[in-house]
Amino acid sequence: MALRLSPELLCWSLLLALAAPAIARAQTADEAAEAEERRVPRLGLDIAEPAVRSAPPATAFGVATASSKDSVLDFHGYMLLPLNVGLLRRENPPPGQDGTVFHTPPLVPQDYRRFQYTAVLPAPWIQLNLDYGNSRIAGTIILAATAATEAEAFYDPVRQLGVSNAYVTLNLSDKVGIPLQVRGGAMQLRYGAMGAFDAGRYATPLIARINAIGETATASFTRGFATFIFEEGFGGQIARPPTGFPSAGWNDFADPNVGSSYVGHLHGGVNLAGRLQFGLHYVGAWSRDDMNVAGVLAKGSIDVLGADVRLTWGRLGHFYLGAAHTWASNAGVVAGVIEILNARGGPGLVAEYLGPQSGGNGGLTTVGLQYDFSVARAMFGDRYRGRNPDVLVSLFGIGTKVSSDDPMADGKLKLKAGVQATYLMKAWFGVSGRFDHVRPDNDFNRRAFTIYTANLLFHTNWLSRDQFALQYSHFVYGREVYVASGFPAVDNPSLTPDNDVFSLSVTFWW
Repeated sequence: MALRLSPELLCWSLLLALAAPAIARAQTADEAAEAEERRVPRLGLDIAEPAVRSAPPATAFGVATASSKDSVLDFHGYMLLPLNVGLLRRENPPPGQDGTVFHTPPLVPQDYRRFQYTAVLPAPWIQLNLDYGNSRIAGTIILAATAATEAEAFYDPVRQLGVSNAYVTLNLSDKVGIPLQVRGGAMQLRYGAMGAFDAGRYATPLIARINAIGETATASFTRGFATFIFEEGFGGQIARPPTGFPSAGWNDFADPNVGSSYVGHLHGGVNLAGRLQFGLHYVGAWSRDDMNVAGVLAKGSIDVLGADVRLTWGRLGHFYLGAAHTWASNAGVVAGVIEILNARGGPGLVAEYLGPQSGGNGGLTTVGLQYDFSVARAMFGDRYRGRNPDVLVSLFGIGTKVSSDDPMADGKLKLKAGVQATYLMKAWFGVSGRFDHVRPDNDFNRRAFTIYTANLLFHTNWLSRDQFALQYSHFVYGREVYVASGFPAVDNPSLTPDNDVFSLSVTFWW
């Protein structure tokens, strides 16, 4: 159950952070070398890394298992705090009313749970990572929120996530002779991360996201320049909404029709010389539960098979290409133990992709890619240190084809693609431009929309872990692009979407 981020809990977190330098021991060169030998390669995004973008140039974030032989405290955090203001110029306003109105949040088609989400508008994310342990065992607690309470017009408990992850990491590399890591606890696992250090420009894992309490084990061994990686896991969720449980805003509209759900997953990969990595992924989620509203056995499943390739090679930049196929059978009874393209569980998959008449039966075939390129790195190679002007270019896109028992959804093709260019001209200043085109249904141009975005970026220095940004986004809509309103939010054809959005944001991580 989520624990609210109370002022007392935040105070303790800050006190622990201040105490960390006093109890942490400096790492020796020998310990660093030993830690590198024990390091287990990863096939997905690390649990401790935020899915949202980092300020350019992107640098790694996360809590590595403590490398000291003594127990030490490690404290990390991430903040992205934006103000987004939508502007709409009304045609023929009534007498005495203004023709220009402002909306926060903006009236734009950017719901995180829907395919048309692009992450082009910065969204609030606050994350505190507390990690205590040593080279053998460490415990991690991650506190998170999608809003700062003092900045809200009303208190929304759903946005105060509290303890989002809590797990123990056991490193058995010394015992078995090869890198072996076992984790147990409540964890969010993400496979198909399109970015180098985050989930990609769309903040969306391409293959699957797993939200469960259970275990994962990752092992690897090296032969020549090839490292082979294997990972398995199993988990479930602590509870399901009981019969008669209200579906309301305070519980994020919990669905009492879903059953107790479980997930198992297997992964394998090979990394060549630390630069080229291939991965295969299988994730299977299911429910077999009779404690539902109907009181009968509800049997459903969601299975995903995916493959991806990642190239990280200095001058050539970072390239990711992945593909996945999802099979759904009576998926509506499977809870949020699994997420596909940000759609939470079977109900989300039905609502956004399979259609209300599908019975939860159908599938998705998904392909995605992202390529990030640094001009300065290409010019200077190994001499590049990130302390000079640079031009960063990113290309990205996702497409998914729906097969469904609902004839209105069957065969639907959803596409989105974009390009972003950033010019870091000074240690303290840069500019960025981005173009996105989204087609929620490729057969109907009137449902497509385009976003043009420009940014002014301010930093304290080269490679600093902060960013102050001024952003302007212009939306161009087809005739049948709708935004959601109400509680719960549903598409409202009577609303006119905002064409212009201004954003003021600050990003900081440590």
